[in-house]
Amino acid sequence: MKKFLLLLLCMTSAMLSAWAQYKLSGKVISSVDKQPVAGASIGIKGTTQGVATDQSGNFSIEYKSPSSVLTISSIGYESREIPINGRKEINDIELLSTSTGIGEVVVVGYATQKKKDLTGSVAVVDMNNLKSQPSGQVAIQLQGQASGVTVISSGQPGDAPQIRIRGINTFGNNTPLFVVDGVPTQDISTLNPNDIASMQVLKDAGAASIYGSRASNGVIIITTRAGRGKVSIHYDAYYGSQVPRNGNVFNVLTPQENADLKWMALKNSGATSFNDALYGNGSTPVLPDYISPVGAKEGSSAVDPSKYILNPDFTSADEFAGFYQITKANKTGTDWFHEVFNPAPISSNNLSVSGGSDKGAYYFSLNNFNQQGMLDYTFLNRYSLRSNSKFNFSKDISIGENLEYTISSNRGTPNTGDDNPIYNAATMPPIIPVYDIAGNFGGAHGTDMFGYNPVAHQYRMRNNKQLNNRLLGNVYADITFLKDFTFHTSFGGESYSGTSNSFSYPVYEGYLPSTTNSYTEGSTSGYNWTWTNTMAFRKTFNTVHELNVLVGTEAYDAESENVGGTTFGYFSFDPAFTTLSSGSGTVSNYSGKTTE
Repeated sequence: MKKFLLLLLCMTSAMLSAWAQYKLSGKVISSVDKQPVAGASIGIKGTTQGVATDQSGNFSIEYKSPSSVLTISSIGYESREIPINGRKEINDIELLSTSTGIGEVVVVGYATQKKKDLTGSVAVVDMNNLKSQPSGQVAIQLQGQASGVTVISSGQPGDAPQIRIRGINTFGNNTPLFVVDGVPTQDISTLNPNDIASMQVLKDAGAASIYGSRASNGVIIITTRAGRGKVSIHYDAYYGSQVPRNGNVFNVLTPQENADLKWMALKNSGATSFNDALYGNGSTPVLPDYISPVGAKEGSSAVDPSKYILNPDFTSADEFAGFYQITKANKTGTDWFHEVFNPAPISSNNLSVSGGSDKGAYYFSLNNFNQQGMLDYTFLNRYSLRSNSKFNFSKDISIGENLEYTISSNRGTPNTGDDNPIYNAATMPPIIPVYDIAGNFGGAHGTDMFGYNPVAHQYRMRNNKQLNNRLLGNVYADITFLKDFTFHTSFGGESYSGTSNSFSYPVYEGYLPSTTNSYTEGSTSGYNWTWTNTMAFRKTFNTVHELNVLVGTEAYDAESENVGGTTFGYFSFDPAFTTLSSGSGTVSNYSGKTTE
């Protein structure tokens, strides 16, 4: 009996403990001005319990366990978690503001302003969020970082994305103006993201008007890093893998479903009998054993391997006319998407050295970004070297420079037309295999099907390449005199050049075959420079009123040239011997020049 009473007492105690309710009250305030935070969400972690603070920031909430954790969140503030530890009251819970400080200094036009003084629409990009995305393109990292800014990327390594500020403004060029360390440019694809210190987006006419008509699509101002303090050496690196989507990405039909769809279309058009070279003449379509010869069955003399004739490196139409290709039907279906898209590595290595004192400052960096495209045979390999330095001759006179040199090699693929491998992967019939019985490429040639083998296209462009180099930056000087006047002069710009080469192979397996071959080579070069001179007057009256006046002049000049040619009729496709002068066919060339 005593044991029973003891057990009953223990169970009663446990039940009372399980159903016990504790009460906690407190007050939430801002860490900035110590004022109450009204409407803050108060909850108990791991439960659905929740209340909101009143106009005075006060709250009261019940909880079940002394070890519970209190959660506090509010728009514009950082969320907090506080262990209760059995307490009944927690006063003055401070929340840190997440909004950009109104006293923050931002770069606007040819000068700087405090954010509270801005009258135009300016977005300040959070650099920590920007760099959380591993990419070699600053523009791609900008996606989602500023309201009203849209980034459209093809996904190709090295392909500069399109940036739109507040939509499309014209039927012509919608690219915004980029200003890097005071140097206007139309291209930021070569910038090393690790070198960027700040970024502002001028979105409306009022904010960007100082740059004139070239700022009609908005302005993105980028400032690169500067050294400060003791000597600092940083090494940053990452390595990862890009993985394409799994499954039936394009939601394509199986070979049998394609055949059934064709029969359905024929019936819906009024056909009562069927006679199809590929699927037969029955009431239901039958998948063939071979697509070349069209509709051939296993065991037929038409598919005797001894009849096979094909030279993938043929050089004449007469030779092509004598081909006899034998290609088995892939009745289970070819997954064309995953034939050309595969996991690919991406890596970045960045080394920087910086430091500074009252005599000057410096920042040097070396970066290698290497991205293999998920689309076969595409890549970007870029090296960049940056040197930013500033020297103070006195407290009133300083000179400096911001220079970056990049060299990059990449291989892309066409975005439109029959040469677009993504379009071909989506439209190529799945009954067609990647290779024929001899290991050469399979295709739609000789059938009534449409399509081009995307695997063949990517393989044939494996030796195509672009090589580019670019020097971007400026040198500048600042002189302060009469206490309130500052003269600033900057001479900057860019010098660039690039070469490209590609070989067009004959295509024997395509829906529309090509019996010609050609080699194309081209080069571009150019420069632009901007010389800016400004005089600024800045004075504060009675520690309250501030007067800023800026006057200046700017000169700009640009020139670019391109030259190239194409030659047809090569008897050898070896890239070591294909030049514009080694072909035997028609030769064409071009050249162009632009100035601004």
